[in-house]
Amino acid sequence: CQALPVQTLHPKHPQAMVATGAGGSSTPSGGVPSMSELMDMLHGPHAYTQSFWEDLQAFVHAIDWLNDRWLFAIFAVEALIWLIVILNRRQWERISAVFGLNTVVLFFAERINSVAGAHWKSFSTQDYFDKSGAFVGVVLGVPLLLCQLLIVCFLLREAGSMVIKVKRAELRQSLAEKKKAEKKDE
Repeated sequence: CQALPVQTLHPKHPQAMVATGAGGSSTPSGGVPSMSELMDMLHGPHAYTQSFWEDLQAFVHAIDWLNDRWLFAIFAVEALIWLIVILNRRQWERISAVFGLNTVVLFFAERINSVAGAHWKSFSTQDYFDKSGAFVGVVLGVPLLLCQLLIVCFLLREAGSMVIKVKRAELRQSLAEKKKAEKKDE
């Protein structure tokens, strides 16, 4: 039997409510959990299973991989997007376009979830699309958000290299102007 979380006052911040559960960890609402609390979340007891890894295994085993081939199409499109981003990492215009496309898909993820939930019988063997959107969040949202993060890293790297190129050109130009000024003075 697992204890339900209880709302209590935090000793250092009496105005902040804290959820304490069976693990005994407490984090002020809105606060950032410590590394030990994160590890407890991953390895400690959960609502239905004993750890994050069991949750992950339960998620994987709940999917009918043989009959729901449309999932492989989603994964293939996501892999193609990742490949496009990686191969075009130095063309900021292209990866910016992919960033925009990903943003549109992520913006409409809730709507995609509700439409798929209404019509799941036409393409799936079971209804994966609950109101909270957990399945769409994991299958569609997480890979695209990680891709967005990668694109931001590539764009920041490209912006940094552009700044370096501009500064080098400015230095060369100022050195050339100094040499011209020295020749005129002679």
